[in-house]
Amino acid sequence: MAAPLLIIRENCTGIDAWLVEGRGKSQIVQALARVAYEDLEPVEEDQTLFDAGLASVVQAVDPAVKKDNTLQAMLLLPAGRFYFRNISLPFTSRSKIRQVLPLELNTRFPKELGPVVTDFFCYELETQQSNPLVFSGSIEEDILKSYHTSLMAAGLKPVAIAPGCLAMVASFLRENKENKNFVFLDTDGCEMVLTLVAQANVVQVRTLSVDPSFQLPAQAIRQMLLGFWQRFGVTDTFYIYISGDFDESARKRMRNALADIFKFQSDCTGQDASEPQLPGPMNGLAFVDLSQNLASITPDLAMLNMCRGKYGSDSFIRAYPGYIISCCTLALLAFILFMVNIHMDISRLEKQIDQQNQAMTAIYKKAFPDKKTGNIDPLLLMQAGVGELTRGGAANAGSEEIDRVQAGNILLELSLCIPAAVDVQVDRLTLDKERMLLSGSADNYNTIDQVKGFIEKSPFFKKVNIGSAVAGKGGNRVDFKFIIEI
Repeated sequence: MAAPLLIIRENCTGIDAWLVEGRGKSQIVQALARVAYEDLEPVEEDQTLFDAGLASVVQAVDPAVKKDNTLQAMLLLPAGRFYFRNISLPFTSRSKIRQVLPLELNTRFPKELGPVVTDFFCYELETQQSNPLVFSGSIEEDILKSYHTSLMAAGLKPVAIAPGCLAMVASFLRENKENKNFVFLDTDGCEMVLTLVAQANVVQVRTLSVDPSFQLPAQAIRQMLLGFWQRFGVTDTFYIYISGDFDESARKRMRNALADIFKFQSDCTGQDASEPQLPGPMNGLAFVDLSQNLASITPDLAMLNMCRGKYGSDSFIRAYPGYIISCCTLALLAFILFMVNIHMDISRLEKQIDQQNQAMTAIYKKAFPDKKTGNIDPLLLMQAGVGELTRGGAANAGSEEIDRVQAGNILLELSLCIPAAVDVQVDRLTLDKERMLLSGSADNYNTIDQVKGFIEKSPFFKKVNIGSAVAGKGGNRVDFKFIIEI
């Protein structure tokens, strides 16, 4: 079941309040109280008449309604509290409009204002020159803060603070979707507000002082219609709907004052214009039933709502759940892709290391198929030397004068330049960045000289020196040590 909604409407004389329970066909609208400011006791210095009137309204609410949770409240303020503007912008992005709108409005206010809170909605009329339009309403932040603080202090949760006239228009549009072009006259006893609606979009709002003869609103309606026709180059005709608490004599005076509006429209547009016939729930010709209109008011109506930012009724998470879910989803996908990429990089590097190890093993086994030195596997010694060499940088194998080469290439070159028929046995090979020490034994001294000559022919090696060549312990072999510059 929908939570109860307390609708409060303030004007210069006091506060009206209604409690809306349920939604749809089971909705009940209960008129709570009419608090007149002149009937209130004198207030303290730190209290306003609105605070005192609000306290009386809260007392009138059934305690059972506000027992379990904070009562949601919608505050409808006089149109005179707001500054309404209709401007054209070359884009429709709400984020861009919200950035540009304060600068555009700053020069359009009738006087210099302090900080303001603004809300807007975008629309586009089907005319010969269709341009994105923005209708905005602004209220001074000090005024908004005062109302918001009063509602919170009274134990209410403000879900909407909006112009009362636009709330009535939005509610009327919801219940009468077939009516798209009309002038809505809303009066609360202190001011008369004319709202021009074209193609179901609010185009203009104009505030007037109360005129018992209703000649002033008739004149203002003519001016609004002429301005609209001239600005947009259309000839649409407009109905007139009236919302307010009128007795029969006031309705009669209003009908007489507005009687020629339809003839005026026919003369200007060349189209037939007539008084609207309202459906059953409406109270009389062109007069809107106030209770029916109130029953359709909800915070999600397409109206200007000043409960935004720090005055918002919900937390950031509840206000923007869709955006937060989207951002979290994108962040999770990005993290998963990052981890997959890291895993693929690690796997690729491990494969490269395995391939290098296999290549070195194959080269060593091809060059020295039967060699082991003591208890140490020569392959381990070679891997240590190759690792020390490769940490210095990559080889440039395409040059005739090579500064650094890969250890695998060196082993391969040694195995290729020494013929298999030569009786030579390598016992130890040590590599560093610039030279190599090669120790072993041969069958005689001539073989050592031959091996030296074979190695010198290779472009891998700059210079080959015989460090030592002595007879071995057994007397059958000659031990040697080559010092080779790479």
